Parts: sequence; C-alpha cells; structure tokens
Amino acid sequence: MHSFIGGRRRSLAIALIAVGTASHAVADDAPGGPQPVALDTVTVTAAKLRSLEQFTPTGSRLGLSAQELPATLEVIDNDEMLGRGFFNVQQAADSQAGVTSGGSPGDQSQFSMRGFTGNQITVLRNGLYIGPSNMTTRDQNAFNVGSVEILKGPASVLYGQGAIAGAVNVVDKAPSFDAPQIEGLASAGSFNSTNVGLGGTTHFGDTLAIRADASRTATQGYVAHDPSNTTEATVTALWKALSTLDVQLTVDWLEDNPSKYYGTPLVPASFATQPLTGVISSSTGQALDRRMRFVNYNVSDASIHSSQYWPQLLVKWTPSENLTVQNFVYYFHAHRTWQNAETYQLTTVGLDGNALPAPQINRDRFYVFHQQNLIGDEGSVSYKGAVFGLPNTAVVGFDYSHLNFNRVRGFPTNDLVDPLNPSPGLFGPLLQPGELVPRDSPTHWNDYAAFFEDVIDLAAPVKLVTGGRYDRLELNRQNFNTQGQELANGFTQTYSSANWRVGLVYNVNDYLTPYVSWTTGKDPPGTNNIFLVNAPEGKFALSSSHQVEAGIKARTPGNMADVTFALYDIKKSNLLVQTGQESQANASQTSKGLELTTNFKPTQDWTVSANAAYTDSVYTAFTDPSSGASYTNVQPANIPRWTANLWTSLRNIGNVPLEIGGGMRYIGKRPGNTANTLILKDYALFNAYISYELKPGVLVTARGNNLFDKAYAQWADIYYPSELMLGPPRYWELGLYVKF
Repeated sequence: MHSFIGGRRRSLAIALIAVGTASHAVADDAPGGPQPVALDTVTVTAAKLRSLEQFTPTGSRLGLSAQELPATLEVIDNDEMLGRGFFNVQQAADSQAGVTSGGSPGDQSQFSMRGFTGNQITVLRNGLYIGPSNMTTRDQNAFNVGSVEILKGPASVLYGQGAIAGAVNVVDKAPSFDAPQIEGLASAGSFNSTNVGLGGTTHFGDTLAIRADASRTATQGYVAHDPSNTTEATVTALWKALSTLDVQLTVDWLEDNPSKYYGTPLVPASFATQPLTGVISSSTGQALDRRMRFVNYNVSDASIHSSQYWPQLLVKWTPSENLTVQNFVYYFHAHRTWQNAETYQLTTVGLDGNALPAPQINRDRFYVFHQQNLIGDEGSVSYKGAVFGLPNTAVVGFDYSHLNFNRVRGFPTNDLVDPLNPSPGLFGPLLQPGELVPRDSPTHWNDYAAFFEDVIDLAAPVKLVTGGRYDRLELNRQNFNTQGQELANGFTQTYSSANWRVGLVYNVNDYLTPYVSWTTGKDPPGTNNIFLVNAPEGKFALSSSHQVEAGIKARTPGNMADVTFALYDIKKSNLLVQTGQESQANASQTSKGLELTTNFKPTQDWTVSANAAYTDSVYTAFTDPSSGASYTNVQPANIPRWTANLWTSLRNIGNVPLEIGGGMRYIGKRPGNTANTLILKDYALFNAYISYELKPGVLVTARGNNLFDKAYAQWADIYYPSELMLGPPRYWELGLYVKF
C-alpha cells in the first residue's frame, strides 16, 4: 500500500487540516465515463446514504439511474473518502463489497473482485483506458478525486479489453457555477506522514467555470529507509460557448516516488526463531520471521519515479432535448523508471556456488524504463425517441486510440546481504561487461471500436437494456537483445472481439427493483498484459467470459435505508495463468458468489454503511506444464472467499457539533500462490475517529487506524514468490478541516 501510511515509528503527530466538504456529481451523458458537474454540498462523514436515483455513467451512457441499471455499481465519493481517512484511490476501492487490492512497487495498482485480479479489472480515469493497470496506473491522491466508481462483472461491452471482472473508474472533481468555494487539506501522523491539499472552484459570469486542485502525500514509511510521496494537480475549465454547446478542458499532472518496499522474505521455519504468527500457513515449511518484519532489503539508492500529464477535451452539443452529440479527445504521456533490488531469497549457497558459513539473502538487480504516448478520440450520439410507440433511448459511437510504448530493462547483477542486518549497498553500474545496450521492447497499437446501447420501456414497469461493442486491435510487438538485435519472439497480430449485454429491469414500485442480466467480456492473451505478451502466447486467441447476474435494489420511502443484493456466475475460458516467474499454463476458471451492500440511519444522526461478499472462484481445467501438477479446482492467488466492511458515524453528540465513528474491515484467508501451498490467513482491522466542528466549516479530527496493531499479509505477488507484502501497523493522525 503506497499511501500516506508508512514508517516504523509510532508517534502521534499534530497538524492542521484545511479541508472542505466535497461537492461534485456527474454529467449525465459523458462519453465513456463520468464528467463531473456540481451537486449540493455534502458533509464529510464516514457513513452516509446514497441515492439509488442518482445517474452514474460508469455503468451506462443511457442516463439510467443506479436503480434502473441491470448491474452492480458501487460509488464512494470524496466526502466519504476524507471522512474515512482515505488518502488514495486504492483505499477507497477497498471499502466496497468484495474488492481487495495490493501489488508491489512493480505492480502499482492490483485490484481483486468477483474472483479475478490484476489486469482482468480495468482501471479508468474519467472513463478513459490507457493500458494494463499494473503497468500504467499510479495511485492518485483522494483529494483530487470526485468519486471512485466500480462496475462489477464483465465490462468489455463498455470499455473493451481487460474488463472480465469489472472496471474501477476514477472521476475528477468538477467546476461549478454556484458560489465560489475554496477547500484545503493538511494532516500529519505516524511515520512522519503528511497530507496537504488546496483546491476550489469559481466562475466568470454564466459562461466560464474553473476548478483547480493540488495535493501531496508523503511518508517516511513503516519499513526502514522507505520514503515515498505523490504530488498531483488537476485543472478543469468548463466553457458554455452557446446555450447548446459546452466545451470542457481538463489537464491532470502527477509525479510520484512510491514506496520501494518489495516485501518481507519467506524463510524456512527452522530459520524463523521469532516467527510472526497468525499471518500465514505453509505446507512447504515456509515462515515469516518477526525480526525481519520492518527490514528493508532494497539498496540505498533504490529509485522508483514517474511523471505523467493528461489533457482531455470534451465537446458536447445538444441541439434539442432529444439529441446529444459529443466528442472526447485526449493525449496521455508518461515516463516511469525503476532501479531496485527486487527479489530477496534466503540461501546457503554463495554466488560462486560454494556453501556459505551462514544463510544470506540473495538480492537481484533490475531496472526498467517506460515511455508511453497515447492519443485517443471517442465520440457518440444519443437520441431519445420511440420504437413502436414505446419510449426508447439509443446511443451509438466510436472509440479510437493509438499507442507508442517503449520498455527498456536489464538485469545487471546479484549480491548477498545479512538477513537481519543487511548492508544497504548501492545499485551498481547499469551496464555490465558484454551488455552493450539495455534490452528494448517497443509496442505499438491501433485500437478501433464501435459501440451501441439501448433501453426500451417494454411496459410501464419493465425496461430492456442492451448493448454491444466491436473492437479491432492491431498490435505490433518487438524485442531486442542487449546487442540491439531483434529477437524472434516479437510478432504482429490483429485481435477482433464482439461483446454484448442484455438486461431486464422490473420496477415493482418506486422503491423495489429486481433485475437480471447477461454480459460477455474479452481479455488479451498471455499474462493479460498486452504490453508484455510475446510470441507464441501473443498468437493465442483472446480469452472469453460470460456472466449471468440477478439482483435486487431497494430503498425505503423516506430514504432512511437502501440495500443492493446480487448473485453472479462468471465462466472464463482460454486464459493463461502464471505458475512461476517464467512459466504459464492454459486454464479455465469459474467464479460465483453474492454481494450485499446496505446503508441505513437508525436515527437522524446515526448512519451505518455495511457490505459483505462471498466468492467461490476456482480453476476448472489447469495443469502446470513444467511440473505436470494438476491445479484443477484450486483457488486463484489473492482471492478471499469472504470479505466485509462496516462503517458508522454518530453526529451531534450531546447537542454539540461532535462526531465519532469508525470502521471494521475483514478479509478472509487467501492462497498466496497458484499451487495453494501458501495461505495468507484472515484478518480484521479496526479504525476509529473523532471530529469536532470549531465553527461552521472548520473541523478538528483525530484518527487511529489498525487500532489493535494487527500483523497481516496484504498481498502475495506471484512474480515475487520469495516474499510477501505485509500491511502497515497501527497509525495515528490529528488534524484540522475547513471550507470557505
């Protein structure tokens, strides 16, 4: 978790927070994803009711409310994020039903939901896709974000490749033509962690509104010698050129230096004289040693850095109330670097092959540089009319993107360090004798797509929602060796796919809506990362999936409670599963489960938000070609069967402007590898906060996370099988919050 939470020291730091109540919403027909516009201001709080009547275009471009959508869509907005103490997108997504996350510094954002993980979940920004999430996504500061919106189940019909389990859409805050507003944020806490932000919106007459936000999170890290920071600035200008024509320009800039903690090594139980109990179980005799929990095995000059900027231009023309034409053009540029010792394995054999007098940690060296340039254009036409006298809304559109991506990497050398007191050392020279140039792997694509959506009122209470998308991806992949010679595992391939969605929604009344839907999805071949696939994997057909989902959405007449419940069954075939650092196997997978989310107010000042999910996900046909072992009916790595979240807040205690609240997060046990020989044990984390409003718009807050200092394994990256990512220990924070 590369956020403001980090460091080994446990101190209560005091700071000023200047934060305001968030105000944002979504423009109701933005192409490919939400575009923020203003809503009424809301109070920052950890638990609140959500309106099922709210339209959220992450789930559809048809203008359907959440209650009318034949799918599961969950939203957490900015005031909930700040109320719960979330300072990045990853933490916000984790609070939703059945969603977990992790990864390592090499895989910045890995989400898991509905039995799938990694690049089988598409991560979007304002509805736009820039590439495989673990290669392109950086964890954004929550201060700049209007909402995080999660569409569950196959979403290829809306967003194309890589959306088998769903999509996570990060939506910016929006400019407003309401009264000008300024908000700011500053906090400090354990591990020398700080979080600051300043933003606001204003307008010039009735034609131009501007929103600007800037923020920075930083920490010294809960692992030794592991400082990290993220700085982000977002500016959006909305120009109402005519009464029928809107032009919106957004520019986002982000620069970060994330955590360089790649994990804590797994060691033989005989070596772990102070075992870290209650965290893992292993059938092969592996253990974690408490003495190694906060040790950093990376080199002292380790470096991870990225910078990116992203201009987006939306033009929306509404010549009549029934017709809307819009176009969304964007350019994305990113430069990313890694220079680290990433894998740590306990060994009794020296680099020369001779026995060592005592066990040592064998560290590698690895560097990789990315240059990414992506240009895209998405357009659509929406028309409201009638078909055979029945009310109907239809959307048709296109989506095009052109990518140039270059990946340069190398593996210079290895060294040995003491397991308990490692000498940090240096990365060393990049180029070793014989390594004339680094390995170079350019990737180019042209992606063309056409899509449609339609909703027709078959009868007063029944809606039929359909959609389809056709994609044609032209991919060119090259690889060069250290002498600059092109290798034979490059290839050129064209992938074509068609995906569909059919759903029925039945409005029993204004407050109760059951639904059923069928959706399909497609994924790239290989490791589900189109930037890494080589021949022969790249010649494989796309993996395919389909989902059947049924559910109920309900709310009370007084909107004092709401509930959503979903059952789903996903089947996926022709996927390649990682069995080791350099090995893959073809498999099929099924995943079925249930999800329940509810928000309710026992009293006017007491709000409870809760969710729970059960997931039964297994490989149905899977044999490791290297060992011959059958992994049929085993769980995928990092997929818990049970997850649950609970948040509550009680306001106006004793008739004073005092609020107390807190939360609980439960994650069930999960496999830590494909063979299921390593199990990450279940855990529960407890958080609490107290806020006092000094005067209207000025709030003092104290917060504690992981109150019982639970040690737990957050993630097992199968690309780094010799180590585990452990979660942060107890964290304290104090601050002040204002808006004016």
